[in-house]
Amino acid sequence: MKKSIFPVNSRIFSNIRFPLFWQMLLAMTLVLSLSTGILWGYVQLNFSDLMQKQTNTFANTITQQAASSAAEMLMADDHLALSSMLENLVRSSDNILSISIQDDTKNTVALARGSALKSAPDLPQALENDTEANSSNENNSIDYQADIIFHEVKAGSIQLSLDNSAISDSLTKALRALGMILIGIVFFTIISSILIAKKLTRSLQQLQMTTQQVAKGNLYPTLPNVNNNEVGDLIKSFEHMLQGLRDKESIEKKFNSFISKDIAKDILSDLDQLKKPLKSVNGSVLFVDIVGFTQLSESQSPQAIADILNQYYSLLHQVSKLYWGSVDNYIGDGAMLTFGVHAENPKHSINAICAAKVFIRLSKALNQQRLKYNLPELHFRLGLHCGDMLAGAIGDQERMQFTISGDTVNVAARLCDLASPNKLMISESIYRHPACDALLITEPSESFNLKGKTHPVNCFSVIALAPQFNRLLMQQENELIAMQKYV
Repeated sequence: MKKSIFPVNSRIFSNIRFPLFWQMLLAMTLVLSLSTGILWGYVQLNFSDLMQKQTNTFANTITQQAASSAAEMLMADDHLALSSMLENLVRSSDNILSISIQDDTKNTVALARGSALKSAPDLPQALENDTEANSSNENNSIDYQADIIFHEVKAGSIQLSLDNSAISDSLTKALRALGMILIGIVFFTIISSILIAKKLTRSLQQLQMTTQQVAKGNLYPTLPNVNNNEVGDLIKSFEHMLQGLRDKESIEKKFNSFISKDIAKDILSDLDQLKKPLKSVNGSVLFVDIVGFTQLSESQSPQAIADILNQYYSLLHQVSKLYWGSVDNYIGDGAMLTFGVHAENPKHSINAICAAKVFIRLSKALNQQRLKYNLPELHFRLGLHCGDMLAGAIGDQERMQFTISGDTVNVAARLCDLASPNKLMISESIYRHPACDALLITEPSESFNLKGKTHPVNCFSVIALAPQFNRLLMQQENELIAMQKYV
C-alpha cells in the first residue's frame, strides 16, 4: 500500500524558516497586484464600451440627420446639392472617412471623402474605387447605414464610414495614463509596505533579543517603545510577565534568607503543589553546637549573643556553600547542615568532613580576633553521620515546615553531644564510606551507647585529613578569612 507523500512534504515546508517581514511583503504585494489587475481589466472594458457607445451615438445621429435632409434632394435628383451637403458633413468632422448616398437601385449618386481618402482625381473614378478604399481601411473604420425615407417610401440609403483609429488612440492614451497611475500606486504601496513591515518586524526582533536576555538571567532589559498597536499590547504583556519573574526572584531571595536555597528552589519550582511529599534520600548530616552557651548567655547581653550567633551562622553558611551543602535548620545555639540531601552527591561524606574541618579552622581565627577585643572565646562540638533519611514538608496547608528526619539525624545529634570542644566526631558509617577511603586520620575508635540505640555505636574523632586535602583546606580557609571581616 502506497503512503501519501503530502504529510512528509508538509513537514518539510513547516521546517523552512520564512521571516515575517517577507511574509507580510509577499502578502501585501499579492493582494495589491490582484486588486490592480482587476481594476485595470474593469476600467479597460468599461472605458472601451463607453467610447464605442459615444461613437455609435455620434454616427447614428449624423446618418439620421443626413438621411432626413437628403430625402427631398434625392427625389429631385439634385446630385449637386447632395454632394455639397456631404462635403459639409465631411468638413465638420475629421473622423469621417467617407459618406455616400445611394438611390433605390443601389447606385451611388453622391460621395464625399475625408482627407485620408482624397486621392481620386474625379468623381467617376472615386465612385469606382470607393469599394476598394473602404475595404483597405476596414480595419480602422466603422460603417453605419440609414434608409432615406420620403413620405414613408424608401428612396435610397446613406452610408457613413468613421475612422476608428482616433477612438483607439484615445483609448490607448487613457489606458496608458491609467497604467502609469496604477504603477505609481503599486510602487508607493510596496514602499509603504516595506516600511510598515520593517517597523513591525524591528519591534519583534527587539522583543526576541529581549527574550534571549531574559533567558540568560537579565530581568531588567530595555523593551521596545511601541504603544499604538498589537505589538505594543504584546510588549505590555511581556512586561507583566517580566514583573512576575522579578517578583518570583524576589520571593526566592527572601526564602533563601530564611530557609536553604535548595529548599526554596524546590518549593518555587511547583507552586501549584501545596505540600512536597516526603522522600527517602541518602546523605550526610552535620550537627554543630556551641560549648557552654548557657553560661555564655548569662554573662553577655542579648545583643552580644545575637552578634555571636549571626557571626557563627555566617561561617556555617559559607563553609556549607563551599562544599555543596546547605544549612537546613538553626536550633538555638546549634545548627544542622546536610550534604547530598537536596542534590544527589556521591561524595557527600568527604564534603561534610571538609566543611567541618574548615569551620574549626575558621573558629580558631575567629577566637584570635575576639581576644583582641577582650571577648570570650567560642568553642564548638561537631557530630557527623550518614545514611538514609526522609526529607520533605510536614504540617497542614496553613503551616508547613521542611524537615529531615530519621535515625541518621538522631545519631548525628547524639555524636555532636559526645564530641570534645573543637573536635569532629564521626560515625563508623562515615569512616567506612567509599568517598572517605584512606583520606582520614582519626583517633582510635570508641564505642558509645547512644540514647535510642540498641547496640553500641563505633565513633571516631577526626584529627586531620590526608596531606593533599590539608593543603587544599588551608587554601580555602585563607580565601574565606579574606572574605570575612571579624568583629
